[in-house]
Amino acid sequence: MGEQSVRTPILAVCPLSLGMLVTWCNKIFVCRLNLIKTKESDSMIINFNLKDCLIPIIALIIFGCSNENGSSEDDILAFEPIDSLEIELPEEFLQFTSWTTYNRQGQQILVEYGLGSNNSLVIHQVDFLSGKYLEPIVIPQQGPNGYNSSGASVYFKNRDSLFVFPSTSQHFYLYSRSGELLEKYAYNASDNSKHNVSGYYSSAVFLNKRIFLPTVQFISFDDPQIFTKSTPIRSFDFNSNQFIDSIPYPSYTKDKSITVDRLSPTIVAINQDSLVINYRFSDSIYFWNPATRRISSLYLSSDKLSKPKLFERYPDRTETLEFKIKEVDFETVIHHNKCLYRIISHVDVDDKSLETYEILQNNKRKMTLLEFDLETKTKRLYKLPIAKYFTFIDDYLYVGGISLREDGDKTLRTFYKYKLE
Repeated sequence: MGEQSVRTPILAVCPLSLGMLVTWCNKIFVCRLNLIKTKESDSMIINFNLKDCLIPIIALIIFGCSNENGSSEDDILAFEPIDSLEIELPEEFLQFTSWTTYNRQGQQILVEYGLGSNNSLVIHQVDFLSGKYLEPIVIPQQGPNGYNSSGASVYFKNRDSLFVFPSTSQHFYLYSRSGELLEKYAYNASDNSKHNVSGYYSSAVFLNKRIFLPTVQFISFDDPQIFTKSTPIRSFDFNSNQFIDSIPYPSYTKDKSITVDRLSPTIVAINQDSLVINYRFSDSIYFWNPATRRISSLYLSSDKLSKPKLFERYPDRTETLEFKIKEVDFETVIHHNKCLYRIISHVDVDDKSLETYEILQNNKRKMTLLEFDLETKTKRLYKLPIAKYFTFIDDYLYVGGISLREDGDKTLRTFYKYKLE
């Protein structure tokens, strides 16, 4: 198993079609092509009138493939919502949450979860078509159905069952949607691998009857060999009850370092053919082929964004703060309707020279959605508001999680609805 150095190219589309190009070329080289047969012989004299060719030549130069003054696929485009939606929050409002999504009857459901009263794990689901929160799932911390930890992350297997990964346990659990404990699984990892969460978003993937998990081991985060000693992704086989596949970090990370919050990737599947890996510190995404167990990469960023940064050693507190405020963060990747969507938070290149407090005071940090069409190999970038949750339903994207307002005894959360082209 190794990382291939092949980087799949992204094809830019010239505004001049191939058919138009052929037509113009014919006009240029055959303009006023007059054939004159002389009386003295059967020879031909070609009379080429350059004057008549000037207009098509100039038109070709100006409109053909010159797109310097137009938009390119690296430009970040304005993206205006077509509607907004206010959803009343449930009675047990969670201040600190993580999120994930799952599909139910072809519709993506937003899952928002966190710790409630008595450290119970409260799992909310948002149905955007009905415009409301569904009945919450509550899992106690202790007891026969308890998750037995100080915290946990969640991943829905389907609408009827979900996995809970305790943060301080060498076990994980399968629950029903009513909160009943169905199964308990031991990781059985010799290197103490266990599920880990990247930022706010928790992910896992079912592929070839295994569950692929972002993982973490008991290694000091300031270890100079952190990328070499760690295994960021592993697959758990339910028949043997143990980890099987191990996917390493990209080779260029050797002897580098990064803040601990950026270590774990997010993952998503494209059918059963490929596992897509998103590292928050990388301007490329990675494809792992389950049949060959080989890795390939695809550059999926923009010249409008700064290059991601790795450290030669673990950063101190000042460096860590500046890094989190100034540097690009490829937060997650989502697969929807034959496209990959990469959610990126960043500061404009021109604003990176500002002091960290200036960036915060003037709200210079921004959010961009990168859309990559897997069929046409083209990309588009869209400007988004600062947000926490992103949910795709049919041809629409729902964005929100930040804006709240009070309306009497109700608390309403605002989501914005965008139309995908």
